[in-house]
Amino acid sequence: MNTLRNGSVNGLQLLYRGSLKSCNYRCSYCPFSKHRVSDRELGKDREQWAYFVETVRERAEGLKIRSLLVAPYGEALIHPWYWEGFGRVSSVSGIRAVGAQTNLSFPIRESLELFLKAGGRREKLYLWATFHPEMTTVEQFSRTCRRLAEEGIRLCAGAVGVPHNTDLLKSLRTSLPEEIYLWINRMDGLKRSYTQKETEDFLKIDPYFLRELAVLPADCENCRSRLLVEGTGKLRMCNISRNMDLIWDDLWNIKQKKRESETGTRPSPSACGQKRCSCYLAYGGRQDFMNRILFGPYPVFRIPRRAKAVFLDVMGTLIVKNESGRNECSPWIRAGLEGLYRDGIPLFFATTLPLREAKRQCREIWHLFSGGIFAGGAHLIFRGMDEKWEEVQAMEEDCLTVLSEARRDLGCRVLPYRHKSRIYKMTLLRPKAVHWQEEERKKISELLQNAGIHGVRIYAEENCLQILSERATKEEGVRRICRILQILPEDAASAGDSEEDAGMLEICGKQECYINGTKFLHS
Repeated sequence: MNTLRNGSVNGLQLLYRGSLKSCNYRCSYCPFSKHRVSDRELGKDREQWAYFVETVRERAEGLKIRSLLVAPYGEALIHPWYWEGFGRVSSVSGIRAVGAQTNLSFPIRESLELFLKAGGRREKLYLWATFHPEMTTVEQFSRTCRRLAEEGIRLCAGAVGVPHNTDLLKSLRTSLPEEIYLWINRMDGLKRSYTQKETEDFLKIDPYFLRELAVLPADCENCRSRLLVEGTGKLRMCNISRNMDLIWDDLWNIKQKKRESETGTRPSPSACGQKRCSCYLAYGGRQDFMNRILFGPYPVFRIPRRAKAVFLDVMGTLIVKNESGRNECSPWIRAGLEGLYRDGIPLFFATTLPLREAKRQCREIWHLFSGGIFAGGAHLIFRGMDEKWEEVQAMEEDCLTVLSEARRDLGCRVLPYRHKSRIYKMTLLRPKAVHWQEEERKKISELLQNAGIHGVRIYAEENCLQILSERATKEEGVRRICRILQILPEDAASAGDSEEDAGMLEICGKQECYINGTKFLHS
């Protein structure tokens, strides 16, 4: 499906990796710790970075560059030119996030001074920090994280999930401020699966750890809004994909010849060369609604969005057809839902399905949700710790009478949905191959109006024509549940893939929202 959902980035996400292959740490497992870097190598890396920074500044508007993450081989932020470059890039108005993967061994005061002197915008700086237990202590690392947070720098922290380091990582989680996310990477060298206890231990530290264990097949269609640029100018979709046939300068020439579409489609190879997205840099940069729900518009920085509530469409969003043609919630999406649930973020369905059918389709994930918006907004359910609440938007009983009398002429069945004897939705059902047309929808609307029935809205879903109260929408359902939660809709997140979702997407998170290529909101 090519539909972009709420939170999609209408622009290009860049990764950069220069020729730098050295580190000031000496971790026993790391090949870059053993490389003795020469002045010539450092000079080459500095020149490559300087050229890249200036071309980003020149091309940011034309290429719609929105974010930049440096993912080096080794440690880049001990070198002052990276801080100066970040300052220059972050001063560009269209670029909203810059940062790097780092071990946090750089001098904080001097580095930030370089950044700010070069025009840096502190609110745009993001750091992805990795804890190396062979080279630093929990106390030293957490102290650095706290100081950066006090400076107003957004950051995450994390480490590889080595089982014998579990107690150390638990201690690190305790030492860090609660708002700093501590992630755990899967240990590729473990050569076995994690035990159930090991998995549970790491989930107590990182609620999203199951995403590291879920298999996510590679899919180029989800990677058209990001590129990795090497110091030589070579391009790849991400850190593990094969090289493209074009280089960094080619991309600008293509853009000059033919403007790309507003949906963010960009030159890409026919295949990335990988069977799965096997690391966070690969799967975190995908144009994936769950990535944006969890980590905001620039998820590659791995800093959680932590929405105060999440509203999710069912069919086509949570539930899709698998390779065998059966509807399912994929292990990848479920891992994200499990993470949100463990992180204490309330989840709500937002679907046009009636309650019973939604429960049937979502039986494996039902327990993770605190209720939802059903029947297109006509039936609302809230299940909190101390409160349970249910509401329907009822329709006039005469609506059923009028449509039942006309069903033969309309060539359909009339299915009423009731709650405690009150009708809240009606479906005019035809055989699957017979879809409703706009002219027929208008005809039925006129039929009801002529019978004195007003205050309804009618929309088609293929062979189903749905009729419900005009007050019943997903948008109003979100507003109602947010009032119960005592939060603002803009503090919530949502995802969906149809025009029925447009109003909900527009009010949740106040981010860019596209349905079938149409922009509903521009942040």
